[in-house]
Amino acid sequence: MQNVTPIYLCLFGLLFFTIVTAFAQSENEKPNIILIYVDDMGYNDLGCYGAIDPGIKTPNIDLLAAKGIRFTNYLSASNVCSPSRGAVLTGRYPQRNGLPVTPGPNDRPGFDLWNEHVGLPLSEITVAELLKSQGYATAAFGKWHLGKMDGFGPRQQGFDEYIGRLHNFHIGRAGTWYHNEDPVDEIKFSQAHQKLTDATIDFMERQQQNDKPFFIYLAHYLVHGPWSPNKEFCTPDEWASYQEKKGKMNPKIFPAMVRELDYHVGLVLQKLEELNIGKETMVILASDNGPWLPAGSAFPFSGGKYQTQEGGHRVPAIIRWPAGIPAEQVSDQLVSALDILPTIAAATKTLLPTDRKYDGYNLLPMMSGKEKLSPRKEFAYYNGLTLEAVRQVDWKLHLPRDPDLTASCVYWAKRRNKKLAAPMLNNLQSDKAEKIALDDQKKINELEAMAEIYREELGDWNRNGTNRPKSTYPGNLNTREVVVEK
Repeated sequence: MQNVTPIYLCLFGLLFFTIVTAFAQSENEKPNIILIYVDDMGYNDLGCYGAIDPGIKTPNIDLLAAKGIRFTNYLSASNVCSPSRGAVLTGRYPQRNGLPVTPGPNDRPGFDLWNEHVGLPLSEITVAELLKSQGYATAAFGKWHLGKMDGFGPRQQGFDEYIGRLHNFHIGRAGTWYHNEDPVDEIKFSQAHQKLTDATIDFMERQQQNDKPFFIYLAHYLVHGPWSPNKEFCTPDEWASYQEKKGKMNPKIFPAMVRELDYHVGLVLQKLEELNIGKETMVILASDNGPWLPAGSAFPFSGGKYQTQEGGHRVPAIIRWPAGIPAEQVSDQLVSALDILPTIAAATKTLLPTDRKYDGYNLLPMMSGKEKLSPRKEFAYYNGLTLEAVRQVDWKLHLPRDPDLTASCVYWAKRRNKKLAAPMLNNLQSDKAEKIALDDQKKINELEAMAEIYREELGDWNRNGTNRPKSTYPGNLNTREVVVEK
């Protein structure tokens, strides 16, 4: 035995060294991150979410969900485009980060909020800035909608490269296409999707050659209007309907736009596998807000875009990361777009700055199975600067409101929202459509007290909050260093 012992010790030491080395390598490896942000996709607009429209077929996105976690209780931070995008990139409520409404032309009479809030303040720290400080290559491809290029462009918010059109496309008209700050072409809506896919694939290939981790914010124009799918994704009836409507609101051709989106998502996922980096890449797919009804569906929820009913905020959200979370998960835990930044920070071992308050939580313990419950227990539903509802797990209280007094940026919100004279309490577990007003005064009082805390901090249509920028324009346009705890 004396002669054998050194052999065992040697083998044990080799095994120990191998384990420690592998652990150190896994600790040092940084996952790639792809955040796919879809425009105006409702809760019921994907196959894996039980789409009731038979024309919706999404095999690539369904497979993405099957290999990761699909959330059934994910809330966008806003029911309209720009605030939701600013929130997912900063991990902070739009009312806190200085962009509670969609930026406007800052010269439109009667749109005071548009004229005041014209971009995501540069004092905000985006996911791209956090990851760039950790050695990541960063890119934004697609819809920006967080301010004009001059003053609020992607490359001033931490992105190394930008390709896309800053805003939406207009019906029947070409729009300016940018590479970084330079306009390079005039293209139509139907041409944009392939360009975004090509840019994404090219960026991935370059970073693999550079042996550098990457973060890609892929913000599709699909499935927002103009309702103009490419012919190869349409049935003959859908194509005929498109030619008749010429890009105007058209629920009949909406499934074709969803199928087109699925095709492009599939190309990106396929390239990850071809590059052999699928396992270590975290792919996040979510919608910015609910559907622009009547195109799309939020079933079984009520409401849609511009509204604080669940249909305006509860949207599809999927995360796949084979190296970090188990596959085949479906979670009904309450989570939010606000949780994306802290979760990415945790996955990349990036410490969050300590000079500001974050409204999101790290979801990795729950997604990995270490914890069963979400750290999120409540949520505030704002419409512009107006607090319209609050939620505590399954309990939701709609607050009294008058659309004429709503501090919102768009007339659509006022047109779609009805006057509410008294608080309305719903339980979303038993009443997904928010139709049954419950008479539980104790719970109403509890949620009203919670709403007052949000008002005190983030404000309301008639009051400023203690932690909300008074103005973002003319705002602080000075650049700043990212303050990260060491």
